Amino acid sequence: MAKPKHKSMRNQPEMYDEIKQVRSFSLTKKAVNELDSVAKIYGISRSELVEQIARGLIKL
Repeated sequence: MAKPKHKSMRNQPEMYDEIKQVRSFSLTKKAVNELDSVAKIYGISRSELVEQIARGLIKL
């Protein structure tokens, strides 16, 4: 899923029907590096990678 072509607006959904909220996860450095590597392949952020995996848009 590509990024929207418009400027982000606070408290407004961008790509989904709800607003994202900040969450915190504890991960090892290796896990973060692996997420970054996969996110780079898809051309998305680490956060968006986790979002798409959770929504079933990217299959494991």
